[in-house]
Amino acid sequence: MNLPPADSAALLQHIERAATVLLITHVSPDSDAIGSLLGVTHALRSLGKTVIPACSDALRARFDILPGNTEVVTHADGPFDLVMALDCGDEARMGSVWRELPAPRPILLNLDHHVTNTRFGEINWVDPSATSTAEIVLELIDLLSVPLTSDIARCLLYGLTGDTLGFRTPNTTPHQLHVAQRLMEAGAPLTVSMDHQFNRRSLALICLWGKAINALKVKDRVIYTAISKAMRDACGMSGSGDISLASFLISANEADRSAVLIEKDDGQVEISLRAKPGFNVSDAAKTLGGGGHPLAAGTTIDGPLADATQRVLAALKQQT
Repeated sequence: MNLPPADSAALLQHIERAATVLLITHVSPDSDAIGSLLGVTHALRSLGKTVIPACSDALRARFDILPGNTEVVTHADGPFDLVMALDCGDEARMGSVWRELPAPRPILLNLDHHVTNTRFGEINWVDPSATSTAEIVLELIDLLSVPLTSDIARCLLYGLTGDTLGFRTPNTTPHQLHVAQRLMEAGAPLTVSMDHQFNRRSLALICLWGKAINALKVKDRVIYTAISKAMRDACGMSGSGDISLASFLISANEADRSAVLIEKDDGQVEISLRAKPGFNVSDAAKTLGGGGHPLAAGTTIDGPLADATQRVLAALKQQT
């Protein structure tokens, strides 16, 4: 744990005193976001607390495997004694759930593992050495002396395997394998988590991948493609999140970095960036107002799509 003892004591005190807790994860949620969100939900409920898990974007079907997924809300009024942000690199990533929360807002705790985290909480448990926020959540659960149930373990293993791409990222160490062992021993099925995340795709997503790959380009060893709303509509792919194409494109031998730009319904453009080991996309994401890790980062910027593409390429070129 990299949390100072004073902050650790204060964090536990805030949690112990809170009767009603709002948990918020980031917009366009990934596996670690929802796995961590639901893992904390089950843990705090076991302590007798009223817990509301929230995400500004509705969850996709891929999260149906996780216990408690149907309870995630997109809006929360309160009142709440405490708010916890999970896997959010900055305050804006908390989305409309936080932005529309009535004043006065309660104490905000920030648990995250992104190196670009802006430390926006009253207490910030940010550990860039962790491969996932799910690992930090497991430490929190140990601090709270909460028994590691099967439901908690399922959620956290889903987050861990998602953010390590099935234990294939360069920052995967024996520690992550030990964490996985603990979660499996508590009842989390590794094969189910891996298969569900990496081997299952909807026909709509496969259709969209086809259109996006047909439009891809390579420039200065950056492989990139832009996905318009019209392309999504043609494939029946609503929303902009969970396209998961940037990680596939970075496998190209001819590229060191990848970028996928997705036009959202409101005209803004969601950016997903990936890099091969030895390269960095987090600085480019930060330049564009986002953040993340050296090998995986992202942001959302203003459109139109063509202008956004040029901005992304310029930001990546500056960080070469």
